[in-house]
Amino acid sequence: MANKQSATMAPSLIDLPPNIIMEILVRLPLRTLFLSRSVCKTFLTLTSPNPHFIDLHSSNAAQILLLQRGGANNPSHILSLAEPELDLRSGLYFSPKPLFQLPKMGTSVSLYRTNLREPNNFVLTNSCNGLIYLVRRYARDEHSLVCNPVTNEYLLIPEVDGELGLKTETKSMWLGFSPGTNQYKVMRISRSLINFEFAAQVFVIGPDSWRSIEAVAAPLGAEHSWDLYPIFLNGFMYWLDKSWNGILFFDYEKEIFGDVELPSEFGEEQLRNEQSMSIGVLRGCLCLCFNNFNAQHVDFWVIKKNGNRESWSKDFVVDLVRPVDKPALGRFKPLQVLRSGEIVMLWVENDVICYNPRTKRLKFIGFRWVRSMPIIDVAFTPSFVPLKDTLQVEEVMNRHMRPRYTVHC
Repeated sequence: MANKQSATMAPSLIDLPPNIIMEILVRLPLRTLFLSRSVCKTFLTLTSPNPHFIDLHSSNAAQILLLQRGGANNPSHILSLAEPELDLRSGLYFSPKPLFQLPKMGTSVSLYRTNLREPNNFVLTNSCNGLIYLVRRYARDEHSLVCNPVTNEYLLIPEVDGELGLKTETKSMWLGFSPGTNQYKVMRISRSLINFEFAAQVFVIGPDSWRSIEAVAAPLGAEHSWDLYPIFLNGFMYWLDKSWNGILFFDYEKEIFGDVELPSEFGEEQLRNEQSMSIGVLRGCLCLCFNNFNAQHVDFWVIKKNGNRESWSKDFVVDLVRPVDKPALGRFKPLQVLRSGEIVMLWVENDVICYNPRTKRLKFIGFRWVRSMPIIDVAFTPSFVPLKDTLQVEEVMNRHMRPRYTVHC
């Protein structure tokens, strides 16, 4: 009887003050946070979007990875999430779970490919401040969308106006943010099908209109294309361009193009092997990686100040012990720095490695559902801020239902 009474009187988590419970919940991994909402009414109430919960979560949110299977040629309509902080505790595999189901727009005749009818699913393009941008590449309408996969909301971006899009081929479209004006913008780079000259247009979300910008002097290489792995950082979009032997950028506030010179130590070998170079973000700074496959190591360079070539510094070198079934060539792209200090990196599309700078140990990570299938991935910080508030628009679309194996948030 005493034992039964003792068990009845045992303290419960929900007996804690609500502010303490919320502090605990916002520190949970995103998948666990979603699941906690179905535990009890208290958890559901505390994690329902409200200004205090949103602010508290924003200050504690850890980066996660968003994945799209199939690559650009056969993109899945499901976006999945992987949480390195959670998955790597239990082994050397990521266990991605479906998070967001993209809307289907039907088939359309490709504008740039003859006699080809294809689904033209939305392709994951880039992330920006917790938002994800996707484009229907090569589709005649070239619709794109901005989504917050956490709140399950999205906004369709209108296609380019007839005069701007007429007789041009879209080479890339990226979402960025202007800190000065507090506006999100889509920047489109196109090439004339008549004189092959580059042009650029900007769509400001809110006013909802496309307009041309001065791009005559823009340093756009002849090989500019969709597959440039752009990086958004502090109001700038960066990408590598082998035609210029450097890093190019677009300033979303001033709406101008520019370039960042590579480290002065870079010589002919590095420039000749551009397929072994990539860029990423490392501890809040622009990072340049070079896979020196002859010397079996990868150099990681970080730049602290834009436009200053001498501010590049070689942060560290990863000695690469390559398994026999892994290629020597390929790009290394930093994806995320874990709380432990370990760095998660992508290698050759669907191989992931984790590097510990302290012990200098390297381990290969797998995906439970990925074998040879290509994937597109971006790192982003999840946000519960409603998309309507983030984009400052009057109306957005809501998917209402999530894909299987996740809990509606």
